[in-house]
Amino acid sequence: SIHASPSITITTDLNLNPQQDGDAFHPNYNRADQTSAMRTSSMMKTPITTLLSALSLLLPYFSDGFSFQSSTPVAPLKRPLLSTAAALADTVTTTTASNTAEKATAFWKWRGHEIFTEVRTAQINSEDDAPSSSKKKPAVILLHGFGASTTYWRETMSVLQNEGYDVHALDLLGQGRSSKPFSVEEEAENSISLPYRLYPKPKEDEANNMDSYEIEMGKNTDTKVEYSISLWANLVDDYARHHQLDEVVLMGNSLGSLVALSAATGDFIDSTKDQENLFGYIAGNSIGEGSRLKGICLFNCAVGLNTRNVIKNPSFNALQRAVFNLVIDVFNSLIFDNKGVLRFALDNVVTKELLEDALKSLYTYMPDRVDNELVDSFYYPAKMGGDGAVEAIRQIYTNDAGLTPNEFHEKYPEILDTLPLHLIWGLADVVTPIDGDVGTFYCDRVANNRGGNGRTTIDCVKSGHVPFDDNPVDAHNTMMRWLEKKVVK
Repeated sequence: SIHASPSITITTDLNLNPQQDGDAFHPNYNRADQTSAMRTSSMMKTPITTLLSALSLLLPYFSDGFSFQSSTPVAPLKRPLLSTAAALADTVTTTTASNTAEKATAFWKWRGHEIFTEVRTAQINSEDDAPSSSKKKPAVILLHGFGASTTYWRETMSVLQNEGYDVHALDLLGQGRSSKPFSVEEEAENSISLPYRLYPKPKEDEANNMDSYEIEMGKNTDTKVEYSISLWANLVDDYARHHQLDEVVLMGNSLGSLVALSAATGDFIDSTKDQENLFGYIAGNSIGEGSRLKGICLFNCAVGLNTRNVIKNPSFNALQRAVFNLVIDVFNSLIFDNKGVLRFALDNVVTKELLEDALKSLYTYMPDRVDNELVDSFYYPAKMGGDGAVEAIRQIYTNDAGLTPNEFHEKYPEILDTLPLHLIWGLADVVTPIDGDVGTFYCDRVANNRGGNGRTTIDCVKSGHVPFDDNPVDAHNTMMRWLEKKVVK
C-alpha cells in the first residue's frame, strides 16, 4: 500500500485528492483549474534559484514548469529505414560481488567516451521467484537528473533486483563518473585568457582527500560534444542495443525523465547527422522492427534541459516572454556562459557543506538520507572533472532546451498513448512542484484520460525532488505495484 494522506491540498487553485480506485491513485482534477495553476508570480523566483543552483551544481531546470496546449496539427510519425548500426566499442568491466546479490560496475565505451554503468542481476531466492515464460520481467534502465549519478538509485536498484528485475543504471556523458569531454584545440582558438585543462590541479589541502577517494572516474576526452536530451537518449538507445536488451522499462528522474521520453519515442534520431542509428532500437520503427519498450516511469519530470522552456507557457503574452528571455540571457551572459565564473565557483565556492545543505533542501521527507556517499557522488565528479565539468555545466544551462513533456506527447501520441506510463511525484518538491505546469499537465492527462485507455497513471508521495531516495518505501511501493499490474502480465 501507499502511505499517502487521504486528502492532500496544494496551496494553489489546484487541489489533489489522491483516492485509491483499485488500480492507481488518480488525483481529482478539474481541467478548468489548469490555467489558474500556472502562476507567473512564482516563476519570478527563477533567477535567484538559478544562481543558487549553479553554485551548488544542482538542477538547472528549476521552475514551476509549464503547460503547452498546441492547436497545430501533428504530422504522423515517420521512421527512417532500418540500417545496420555501427559496431560499438568494447566494454571495460570491473565486477564486485556482495553476499546477497550480484553487482557489476563497468566503464562502457561509447564513441570513444567512458560511460560508467552499474548493473544488478535479478536476484532469485527460490524456484517460486524464477521468471516464467508467461510472466517475463523486462530489464530496467535508470536515468538520473542533472549533476547526479547512479549513486542515488541505490535503494531502487536493490528493490528491483530483489523483485527479479535486471537493472542497468548509467551515468550520462558529462556527469557522474562518466567522461567529461572538452575540446582543448577549439578553446585555444577562441580564447587565450584562461589556461584550459582536461583535468584540474587540486589545491594542496584537497589533494590528500582526492588521492584517498578510491572511486575511479572515466577518462576525459579531448572532443567537442554538444549536450542535449537527444545526445543522452542516443546513448541510452545504443546501450540497450549493445547489451541486446529484448524488453525494456525506462525510468527517469527530472532531466532523466526527458531522456527517457526521447529514447522511448526515437525522437533523438536525425538521419542527416546520425548515421550510426537510423532507427530506434528501443522504440522500433514502422517497417517491422518492433518496439522493445514495455513501459515508462517518471519521477518528478522536468520541463526541459534548462529553464528556457518555461517561455513556452501559453499563458504568457509577448511582453512576458520577452522579459523572461532577457532575464535568462543576462544570467547566461554573466554566469552560466562565463567559463571563468563557473570555474571559480567549482574551485572556490562549491564545498561538501554547501552541497549537503543543497541536497537536504531537496530531501524534504528524510533529510538524514543525505549522507557522505551521496554528497561525494556530487562533489568529486565536479572537483575532478576539469574543464570538461565546466563545459558540461555551461552547455546544460545555455543549450537548446529541447522538447517539453507536453510536446513529446503531442508529437508521438501513437507511442505514448499506447504504453503504460506512470508518474511518481514528491509533493514537497520545490524544483518541479506537482502544481507547476508539468505536474498540472500530467494531472490533467490522468484525470481526464487524455491518452485513452487509462494508460497514464500518477501517484503522489511525501517527499521532495527525489522520491525514490527521499522516501524509498512509499515510492517503491507504488513503483512495484505499477510494474506488476501494468507492465508484467
